[in-house]
Parts: sequence; structure tokens; C-alpha cells
Amino acid sequence: MVLLVNGWNILLISNAWAQESPTYIVLKAENLSLNPREFYIKQVLDSRKYSQNIGHISLVTGEEKEPIDIRGGVKEAFDAYMKRSISQDKSLRPIVVKVEKCLVQEKKSPSGLLEGEINLGFTFMLDKGDSLVHLLDYQGGARYKRSIGSYSVIASALRQSLASSLRYFNDWMNQQAPNNIKLAKGVKLKIVDYDIQEKGDTVFYHEDRKLKWSDFEARPQPASGYSASIFTSFAWEGLPVVEDGIVELRLITKVFMLKKSSWVRSSTRDTYSLNHEQRHFDITKIIVERFKDKVRQMEFRPETYDGKIGYLYIETYREMNKMQETYDDETDHGKNKAAQERWNKLIDQELEKHALQNESSKE
Repeated sequence: MVLLVNGWNILLISNAWAQESPTYIVLKAENLSLNPREFYIKQVLDSRKYSQNIGHISLVTGEEKEPIDIRGGVKEAFDAYMKRSISQDKSLRPIVVKVEKCLVQEKKSPSGLLEGEINLGFTFMLDKGDSLVHLLDYQGGARYKRSIGSYSVIASALRQSLASSLRYFNDWMNQQAPNNIKLAKGVKLKIVDYDIQEKGDTVFYHEDRKLKWSDFEARPQPASGYSASIFTSFAWEGLPVVEDGIVELRLITKVFMLKKSSWVRSSTRDTYSLNHEQRHFDITKIIVERFKDKVRQMEFRPETYDGKIGYLYIETYREMNKMQETYDDETDHGKNKAAQERWNKLIDQELEKHALQNESSKE
């Protein structure tokens, strides 16, 4: 700002414009003799909220402060240190390190020395290509003492703190890699059918457990024009176990009918009508066998298998409803005996086909 006073030009510099030049420390890489077996450092990001400098240090009196920073900036200096101080095998898992905190604080001690403290905060993340997966939050630091005008000890303490963070993360990775699902490298799938035939209100589909009229426990609906109604559905359950870095997924499929949601009129308890309802149950089983076939053909990553199977489940549920409606429309809910016979044969053929496939897959 320039003011004209009594014919003189006077230059005024406001505090907002005049910024102290910081003292810079140089962060040099060092050989930490650390050879990670599970990861390499792909990138360092500076995620600090306030990243103008890394703190303030004391001047000669110990009372006044001056800013301090790292030559080249935190991101570049930390990136270079981490990549050059430990071995980098790029066939391993790529790790992105986010710097959340890097703060230097000092105070004068009674001895006349300056006591300093470095606080570091990192977030270690696994780079999956299309996303970053959170692994570990790290808080660390170091303390030091220095005389007025001596700065090298600050850089030394910072290197010590950085080295500690890398060793800690390396130990954590070695411990977690075999059993942590976030670090799993692949998925091994095993599909099994639920082996319980009946539990409370629920009848689970089994070849040797055919429906009985006593399974239809609900009260008939007076307004309905049908003689019987069955509620069938299916579900899946995934039981993942991570061993040696592989997700071993045991996928359990359940085909079931609910007794208290299924009903029959007393005048319709004959073998022919029971077969019609059994075929509804069979159709649900066929749909689940198709679901299993599609799951077997999928390629899974440890972080996506759950969502992909869940989406397929929704699509398969729609397919089940559509096939059930088509069955009832074509057989006129069992009244069209010729159509019912055609569906009986089609259903038996598909059940037999899937039974043979399941037998061959076990061998």
C-alpha cells in the first residue's frame, strides 16, 4: 500500500501481506534394511487440514517463534523418503499413505535447551485401482532436545518417527495378510444346499421331503377364488473365512416354504391339487439351481463378491416370480390338466438335469 504524505511516498506493508520465510529442514532417505513382503509404497498424499508449514520453532530467546517446514514440501519429501528407504517390489500390494498430521512444537526448558516434539498421523490405504480401502490409522512421533540455532536434530527426529511408522505398518501387514479380508487376493467358492429339512414354521426343499397338506397351516382366504396357496421363496448365506490370503466362501442356498403363510381349503385336499402346489416348490428349486450356475460363472474379487451375489439374487427373485406366474397362467392354477402334465414333465426334466450337474461337480 502506498500513501502520499506531505509530498512523500510511504510504503506500508500489512501483516496479511508480509509472511515470514520459514526455516527449512532437509529430509534425506536412509537405508532402513526393511524388505516388505506384503506391500510397496505407491504414493503419499498430503491430507492435512492446515498445510502451510509443519509448525513453529523457537528463536534465540526461546520465546519468539519462527515457522519451520520441509524442503520440497511434506508430500514430496515423505514420498521420496518412504520409497527410497525401504525396498519397493511392485508385484506386491500398492499402498497409498495419507499424511493427516505433521506438527513440530517447541518450548524452552529450565536447562536452557529447547525441547521439541514431532507428532505424525498417517492413514494407510490399499489401492484397489478403482477405490482406496482403509487399512490402518497410525499416530506416532518423537521428542528431541536442541540448542539455539541447531536444526539438524529436528530432521533426525523426523526420520526416526517416519522409520517407526514404516516398521509398525510392515509388522501389521505381516500379521494381518493371511486372515484379513481387506488384504485377500482372491475368492475360492463352495456352494452347498441347506441340509436341514424342517425348522419350526419352515419346510426346506429336499428331494426326499415332499409337501403334505398338513404343511398348509394358514387359514384359507375367503375372498380368494383359489383352492390353495403356497408361499415359497429362497435365500442365500455367505460364510467367508480368510486363509493364506484367500477368501474361502461357503455359499449356502435355502429353498423353503412357510407353513403359516400357505393354506388349502378342506374341499381340495386331493393328490392332484397337492402336486400342483409341489410344482410351485419345484420351480423355486429350479430357479435356485440356475442362480447357482450363474454364481459359479462369475469372477469375484474379495471386496465385491457380496454385492455381485446380492444383485444377482434380486434379479433371480424377479425371474422366480415371473416363472411362477407363467406356470399358473398356463395351467389355469391347475385346472388345465393337459398344461399341468406338460409342466410336470418340463419341471422333472430340469430337476434331473441339475441333479446330474450337481453330482458331477462333486466328483
